[in-house]
Amino acid sequence: MLKNYILVALRNMKRQKIYFFINTFGLSIGIAFCLLIILFIKDEYSYDKFHPEHEKIFRISMVENYPDGREYFNISTAQILGPTMQENFPQINDIIRTGAQSSMVKSKEENFQETILTADPDFFSKFNFPLVSGEPSMVLDKINNLVITENYALKYFDNQDPIGKSLTLKFGDIEEDFVISGVTKDPPTNSSIQFNMVIPFENTVRNTAEKARTNFFYVNVYTYAFLDEPSKSQQVEAGFNGLFKKLFPDFQGEVSVKLQPIASIRLDTSYPQAASDPLYSYILSGLALLVILIAIINFVTLSVGKSIDRAKEVGIRKVLGAIRKQLIGQFWGEAIIISFFSLCLALLMAELALPKFNNLSGKSIPNVLTIDIMYISLFIATLVGFLAGFYPSVFLSKFKPVEVLKGKLKVEDAGLMRKSLVVFQFVISVSLIVCALAMNKQMKFIQTKNLGFYKEQVIAIPTGLNEANSLALADRLKNKIGNRNDVVDVGTSFFAISQEWGNGSFIDADGIYRSMAFNVIDADFLNTMGIGMAYGRNFYQNNDSDLNQSLIVNEALVRDFGWEDPIGKSLPGKDFPAHQIVGVVKDFHYSSLKDEIKPLILTMSGSLLNGFEDIMFSTSPARKITVRAKSEDLMEFIASLEAAWKEVAPGQEFSYFFLDQSLANQYQSETRIGNIMDYSSFFALLIACLGLFSLATLIIKKRVKEIGIRKVLGASELTIVQMFSFEFLKLILVSILISVPLTLFLIGKWMQSFAYKTEIGADIYLIAGISSVIIAMLTVGYHAIKASLMDPVNSLRSN
Repeated sequence: MLKNYILVALRNMKRQKIYFFINTFGLSIGIAFCLLIILFIKDEYSYDKFHPEHEKIFRISMVENYPDGREYFNISTAQILGPTMQENFPQINDIIRTGAQSSMVKSKEENFQETILTADPDFFSKFNFPLVSGEPSMVLDKINNLVITENYALKYFDNQDPIGKSLTLKFGDIEEDFVISGVTKDPPTNSSIQFNMVIPFENTVRNTAEKARTNFFYVNVYTYAFLDEPSKSQQVEAGFNGLFKKLFPDFQGEVSVKLQPIASIRLDTSYPQAASDPLYSYILSGLALLVILIAIINFVTLSVGKSIDRAKEVGIRKVLGAIRKQLIGQFWGEAIIISFFSLCLALLMAELALPKFNNLSGKSIPNVLTIDIMYISLFIATLVGFLAGFYPSVFLSKFKPVEVLKGKLKVEDAGLMRKSLVVFQFVISVSLIVCALAMNKQMKFIQTKNLGFYKEQVIAIPTGLNEANSLALADRLKNKIGNRNDVVDVGTSFFAISQEWGNGSFIDADGIYRSMAFNVIDADFLNTMGIGMAYGRNFYQNNDSDLNQSLIVNEALVRDFGWEDPIGKSLPGKDFPAHQIVGVVKDFHYSSLKDEIKPLILTMSGSLLNGFEDIMFSTSPARKITVRAKSEDLMEFIASLEAAWKEVAPGQEFSYFFLDQSLANQYQSETRIGNIMDYSSFFALLIACLGLFSLATLIIKKRVKEIGIRKVLGASELTIVQMFSFEFLKLILVSILISVPLTLFLIGKWMQSFAYKTEIGADIYLIAGISSVIIAMLTVGYHAIKASLMDPVNSLRSN
C-alpha cells in the first residue's frame, strides 16, 4: 500500500511538472530563509554558553538609589566589591575581576596602540578560554606575565615560539617588560569577553589611586561570581543590602547588586550596554515564519485549485474500497514528499546564500550543514509537509464518489478558501514591502539629516597617550599638516564625535539633580567640525583664562537651566572651581539619533570636571586628533597623513577611522534588519506571485468553455482580459487595505527606538500598493491574454 502511494505521488508530480516545480521552489525558498534565520538566532542565544556550567556564572552589577530620586545602574563595579562579597557570602565559590587598560606595545622598534585585558590569576582556570601553551593556574601568577592570543603571537613573533620572550608595554609614562607566559586560542566570536592580550589584575590595582581601590563608588572593573548553585543568586542579591548598611551605616540611600547570568549579557536590555536586542531576533523569527507560511499557502491553494482534476481519482478509489483515512494518508504523504524534495533544494540554497547572509547580518556562521541544523531541517520539512497537506488531504478525501462520477461535484467552498488564502498571502507580502520601505526611509533620514557638524572627509586619529603627551603630539601634527591645501583644519578632543561622550552629574545650589554630557576640546575643535555658535564666542588659543576657567555649553543646557542670557554665568555646583560660560553652541547631535540632544558642556581643561560629584565614561579619554580634509582622493590623503604621522610620532602605530563610517556603525543593527527585510519582502512577493501564476492557470483552464461561449456571444479579447484581471485585482486591493492598519502599528513600534524620525506618509503605501498591483496583474495578465486569444471552436470542443 505504501509503495502504491509513493508511486502514485511520483506519477502525479511527473504529470504536473509546473505545479510540482512551483510548490517545490516556493517551499525551498521558505525553508532556506527559515534555516538562515534559525542560524542567526542560534548564534545570538549561544553567547557565553561555551563555558562549563555557564548557568553558575554571573556578572555583578551595582545599583545606587538616593533619596532625591537619583539612580545609577552600573555594570562595572568597584575593585573591592568582589572580594568583599566572596568573604561574606558562602554561596559564592570564586570571584574573577577583569579590567581594561590602554597601552603602547613596543616591538621591533614599532609602537602599537592596544587595549589590554587585566584579569585575576584564575581567569583561565575558571573561564573556558583554552591555552595552546602554558598552565592555566600559573600564566597570570606574576605581575609581569602576559598571555597573548594565537593571532597576536603571529603579529608580534611571526612563526617563532613566543613563550619566555618579552614585549614592552607603556602605561602613561611608565614602560615595563612583560614576559609571555601563555598563548591562548582566539576568543570565540560568541563571547562577551573579548581580548588579545591579558595581564594580571594586579596591574589595574597598582595603576589606581590608593583611595579609589577601596572606594565602593569608584567603578572601573567587571566582576564575575561563580556560585555553587544558580538559584542562590537571589539569596546573594537579597543579602547584600544588609551587608552594605553594616559597612556604611551613615550612607543616605540604598545600594543593591544584581547578579546577571553570563549567558544573558548580550541580549538582556534591562541592563545597560546590552550588545544586541532580542527584538531583532523576534522580528527575524516573524519574517521567517511569514515567508514559509506564504509558501505553505501556495501549496494549499494549488492543491485545492487542482481538486477537480483529482476528484475522479478519489471517486474511483472510494468505489474500489479505499477508506477516508487511507486517502488522507495518500495526500498527506504527497505533501511530505514534496516537502522533503524542497528541503534538499533549501539546504543547497542556504549554503550558497550563507556568505551573503553573513555579510547582511554581521555574523560569522561557518556553514549550514551541522548535525543540529540537519535535525532541525528534518523537523521543519515534516512539519511543513504536515501543515501544507492538512487541508488538501481533508478536503479531497471528503468527495462523495456518486457525485464525482456523475459529474455533479460542487466545490463552492474551495473558491472561498482559495480567495481567502490569496488575500492572506498578499497582506503579508504588501505589509513586508511597506515595512521595508519605512525602514529604508528612516535610515535614509538618518544618513541625510543635518547633524549640526561636518561628517564628510573627517578623520579621527586616537593617540592612546596621556594628556600632556597627546597634546604635544597633536601640536606637532598640526604644525606638520596645518598649512597644507588639502587640510581644512585640525582639532583635538577627549572623545571624537560618533564615540560615547562622558557624563557628569551634581546637585545644584537648589538641591536639583543635574546631569550632562561633557568633552574636553581644544580651541580648534569646533571650527574643525563646523559646529556653529548660537551666541557668545569660541575658546581662544593660548589663553590661560579660557584654558582654566571658561566653558562652552549647548542650547539644550541653557533651556534646562531656564537662562535667558547664559554668558558670564557658571554652573551652580558647590565643588566647581571658578569659571564662566563664554559661548553657547547650536544644538548638534553628539550622540545617536536614538537619543534626544541633552545638556552638554565643553571645556579646555579636565580640571573643571572636578566639580562633578559623579563622572562616567566608557570611551578612553586619551586625546583624539580630528582632521578635516579637502581631497579628491581620500586614500591618497590617508597615505600622506600616515607619512606625516610617522615623522611626528616615529615608531607609533597609525590608526584612524572615518567619521561618517563610524556614525553609520551606530545603526548597524537597524541597517542589517532593514536589508534582511528587503530580501524577505522580495521572496514573499516572489512566492506569492508564483502561486498566483499557477492559480490563474488552473482557474482559466477550468473556465475554457465559458470563455468560448462568451466569445461566440460577442465578447472582445479586452473584455475577457478585464474580466479575469479584475477578479484578482479585487483580492489584491482588499489585501492592501487590510495591510494599512497592521503596518501602521508595526512601523510605529519600530520607530519608538528613535528620538528623531522621519514622517511615514502615504507615499510608501502608494509605492507598495502600486508595485504589488502591477506585479500581480503582469502575473495574471499573461494567462488572461492567452485565454482571450483562444479559438472558441477549440474551447467548446475541449473536455
